[in-house]
Amino acid sequence: MLKFWLKKCSDDSETSNWLNANTKDCPQCHVTIEKDGGCNHMTCRSVTCKFEFCWMCLGPWKPHGSGWYSCNRYEDKEAKEARSAQELSRAALQRYLHYYNRFVNHQNSLKFENKLQDQIKIKMQQMQAHNFTWVETQFLANAVAVLNKCRRTLMYTYAFAYYLKSNNASNVFEDNQRDLETATEQLSEKLERELDIDTDDLVKIKQEVQDRYRYVDQRREVLLKHCFEGLERGEWVFNLPQQQQQQQQKK
Repeated sequence: MLKFWLKKCSDDSETSNWLNANTKDCPQCHVTIEKDGGCNHMTCRSVTCKFEFCWMCLGPWKPHGSGWYSCNRYEDKEAKEARSAQELSRAALQRYLHYYNRFVNHQNSLKFENKLQDQIKIKMQQMQAHNFTWVETQFLANAVAVLNKCRRTLMYTYAFAYYLKSNNASNVFEDNQRDLETATEQLSEKLERELDIDTDDLVKIKQEVQDRYRYVDQRREVLLKHCFEGLERGEWVFNLPQQQQQQQQKK
């Protein structure tokens, strides 16, 4: 599954999806046209064509008469099929981008938080200057390690969710995903923005950070356990590329 996802993310096919969602071919000469305004009255820009047609139904514009701002051919079978294909393409692209953007966001956060380790080392040294031992400051390093694990887990949950078909088990998965994501962001906020070693109560800081990273790690374990149990019980139903091709062939 991950192999399919990574290939999809790096594949130029998503450019094709964008084109399908935002452009149409001239019904007469088949030159690709991008809509750049709100009016549905389109004129092919090919100097050898100049065909005028309706963006909504792809039919000739002339029969539309006074229906300047609305298409009066919604019941036309070919128009319905054209609109349906366009809408499906747009919906598929939006769905992909939903998961892709969140995948990349956690991927980028993981890169940024690798740099956080250097900042945390400085915080640990500051705590040691306040009479904490090296061992007593390890909770900060542990927190960063947990944060990195959770970012990586969240990153791949979006690849998992992209291919996952909706059912009761997937709803529970999304709840667990949301809980882990919320807790992860709270831990990240604490480590990056809320640690003031010079002015805060260091004992209190230690307790708060430990409580947060332990809770985050617990939420991660809950999510992973549910994934493994769902796999064992056969609860997960996936729509992988081979299955998509088979479904299209049946149609």
